[in-house]
Amino acid sequence: MLNIILNKYKFAFTYPCPRKLREIVKMSLFERESKDQVVSLWMEYHKDKQNNVSYVVSKDEYEILKRNTKESPLFLLPIKRNGGHFQLIGQAQTNSILFTFLEEYKKSGSFSSPYFILTIFDELLAQKQVSLIRGDIMDYKIDKDEATFLTNQFLKFYMTPDLYEKYIYTLNHKQNEFNYDDFKNHFQI
Repeated sequence: MLNIILNKYKFAFTYPCPRKLREIVKMSLFERESKDQVVSLWMEYHKDKQNNVSYVVSKDEYEILKRNTKESPLFLLPIKRNGGHFQLIGQAQTNSILFTFLEEYKKSGSFSSPYFILTIFDELLAQKQVSLIRGDIMDYKIDKDEATFLTNQFLKFYMTPDLYEKYIYTLNHKQNEFNYDDFKNHFQI
């Protein structure tokens, strides 16, 4: 059943959040700063924003993330809430990962609204050897703590070889071998 759902739909919508770093920061000023200062400014800027989370990865981590999201674009994540849990499904598209509720995705497919969008900005890779990542919470369907957890887990699963191979690659390429209960137990749900 999951196989049919995952192969049937793709998200289709216009982006409600910045897709280029220059839409957020003044690039000429950012390019003058040291790598450490860029990282500090990026994290500080997003710290108190309730609808954003931020992260920074090295150039090597970016290469792993980019390769793995291209090879395996779908991500599934159970998140605890109010004594139960809900599931988000994410789909990587170029430098963005769109997340919506799995139940909505099952019903509406490409018409599903994204409730969280991770954007990977690569404009500073050559000069600063870092990639800046921003998560935008849409319509407040998830909160900042849940968005932070989602971002951390997404990066962990895509950049840790054992987790990527066991769960992400299997979900995308060997769905009949994907053990959802084992995956869910990984999150103690």
